[in-house]
Amino acid sequence: MLKLNRDEQLLDYIKQHNLQSYMDTNLFSLSSLYAFDKNEHLIQTDGSSDYLYFLVEGTVMIYSYSSDTQNLCINYSNPVTLLGEASSLWEMTPQSNVKAMTSCICLGISLKQHRHLLQNDIKFLQTICQIVSYRLNSGINLANSLTEPVETRLAKFILKHEKDNIFSYQLTTCAVILNVSYRHLLRTITSFREAKIIEKHKNHYRILDYKALQELSSPVSF
Repeated sequence: MLKLNRDEQLLDYIKQHNLQSYMDTNLFSLSSLYAFDKNEHLIQTDGSSDYLYFLVEGTVMIYSYSSDTQNLCINYSNPVTLLGEASSLWEMTPQSNVKAMTSCICLGISLKQHRHLLQNDIKFLQTICQIVSYRLNSGINLANSLTEPVETRLAKFILKHEKDNIFSYQLTTCAVILNVSYRHLLRTITSFREAKIIEKHKNHYRILDYKALQELSSPVSF
């Protein structure tokens, strides 16, 4: 974690992402910019974070450990995402870890200095209620998705992340997000290739049969 003394860039991020709309308190006066390297943790389950973060650049993974100590990906987030509002803001121990999947930049607010101010900002509390409600629904979606075949999950993932029929997501990251082993993911991709649904190129996969992916992503229930 590296603090960036860039007030002009900080103000640009606040304006670009309309972050002031999250609260009545002047956000610029409370916050600073922080950079995180790939694979560096922003939040860990061994204690509440000293900062509340707005992710403004990069991608993070939110994960916990299953009973067999394997990582269980709960979600992955891109800009703009608020991190730490459900635990660290209230000095509670987080139940999930947040790790940078790429180099990240966050707008951070020191909770040691400003926790009481944030806890008494009505607009901010209303915003948090909306975010927590959304994440509760996301948790239900995660539980449902884990019962789906890997083929279904992968088809959905490809459709969500393809651009102009090109899928170029890093497969190791894809495996973590889909909560499957890398080997199992490769087997599933191979089956898609053998079925002429996708074809492999040097740095990406090209979608050959978009309709087949759509059908796989919505299996018929009997």
